[in-house]
Amino acid sequence: MLFQRIYAKGSGVFMQEQRRSSYSYRSARRRRFSPVALIVAILPFVLVLFLYTRAWDAAPRFAFPWNTAQWFAALLPVSAHTTQPARPTFSRSWYIEGSVASKLGDMQALGQQDVRWMLASQQCSGSNYGSLVILDFGEPHTSQGVYGTYTVKTNHFWSDTDIADGAKQYMMAWHTVSSACRLELAIGLSNHHQCAYNGPSCSITEVGTQWADTVNGLNTWVKSRNYDKQIQVWGAYDAETTWDGADKTRQFVDGFNGNDAFKVPLVDFGDMRQGDPLTDPDTGQAEQRWTDEDRYYVAFKAGYDVPLPEIYDGPDLHDWVRLQQVYPDLNFLGIMTEACSAGERLSPVDPRVDCGSIFNGYGFPPVTALSQLKQNILQKDPLYYVTSMPVPF
Repeated sequence: MLFQRIYAKGSGVFMQEQRRSSYSYRSARRRRFSPVALIVAILPFVLVLFLYTRAWDAAPRFAFPWNTAQWFAALLPVSAHTTQPARPTFSRSWYIEGSVASKLGDMQALGQQDVRWMLASQQCSGSNYGSLVILDFGEPHTSQGVYGTYTVKTNHFWSDTDIADGAKQYMMAWHTVSSACRLELAIGLSNHHQCAYNGPSCSITEVGTQWADTVNGLNTWVKSRNYDKQIQVWGAYDAETTWDGADKTRQFVDGFNGNDAFKVPLVDFGDMRQGDPLTDPDTGQAEQRWTDEDRYYVAFKAGYDVPLPEIYDGPDLHDWVRLQQVYPDLNFLGIMTEACSAGERLSPVDPRVDCGSIFNGYGFPPVTALSQLKQNILQKDPLYYVTSMPVPF
C-alpha cells in the first residue's frame, strides 16, 4: 500500500505535467472557440482532473514496505521475479570506532570483510534480498561549527564529510570484491544527547537536514559510478526512548525527511522502552517523555521511516509488539541484535562475530530473536533483514 502511495504521488506529478501541457495547448487554440464552446470543451478535462486529485488525496497513508519491494524485484534476475526469498538476509552491522586519520584503510578493510562473509554464507544469489549493513557513527554534535558525530566508545569526531568519504571507501571495496552482491548501506547515528554542550551552533533539525544531504550525496555518487543497480544508501537512526526527548528526536526525523531527495528509508533501529529519557545536560531538566504516538511517528508514520527493532531480550520484543498492537499498520523491516559469539560453532548464515576482548555483545542470538518476533508480530508482510551489531568495549 506504500507502493500505492508512491504510485499516487507519481500519478499526481504526471497529472500536473499534463495540466501544464494541456493549458498551453488550449491557450494556443482559444481564439477558435466561443466562450460556451470553450466551457463545453474544457469541462470534461476539469472533471477528470478533479477526480484524480480526489483519488490522490484519499490515497491511504503508505503501508510497508513502500518501494523496497519494488527495489528488490528490480534487482532480482528475471527468473526470480515471481519467487520471494524464503527467509530474510542475515548481515553484519557495526559501530564505527576508528579515527578519521585511518578511515580510508579501515573502511576499505571493513567493506572487503563484510562482502566476503556474504559470499561465504551464500547470500549473494538472486534468490536473496540484498545485504542491509548499518554503519553507526555515534551521537550528533558540532565541532568548531562543523556538523558530524562523536563515536560511541572512542569519542573520535567524524564530520559529515568524513563520514561520506568513509562510506565511499566501504562501497568501493565491496564492489571491487563482488559487483553482484547487492547492498543497502544505511548510514547511522543515534539520538543520544544530540547537540548537547554545543550551544546554538548545533541545531537538531539541521543535523537531520545535513544527514539527508550526506545520504543524497552518496546516492548521487553511487549513480555516477554506475553502482546503482547493486548499491543503495539509506539513512539510519538509533532512536532510543530513554535517551533524548520525544520532541528533539522528532526534530531530527523531520529535518531528515524534509530533505530526503531520493526518498530512501530512514531506518529506526532503536528501542521502544517505557520510562523517562535522560536529563538534558545543558539545562539539568528532564527531557520530554515519549507517548505511543511519538514512538509510532518516529518509527513509521513520519516520511519514509521504517522500523528495524532492536530485539535483545523479551522486554525489548514485547515493547515493539505492544506498539504494533496499538498501531496495526506499523510493519517491521526486520530485526537487529547485538549478540556476539562465545566461541560456539555457528551456522554459515549466523552473522555473529567472536566476542573476545573486543565486543560486549549480549542478548538473543539472531535466529532466536527472529523466531521470537515472528511468533508475536501481527504483520503479513515478510521480514527482510536480520543484522547483528556487537557493542564494542
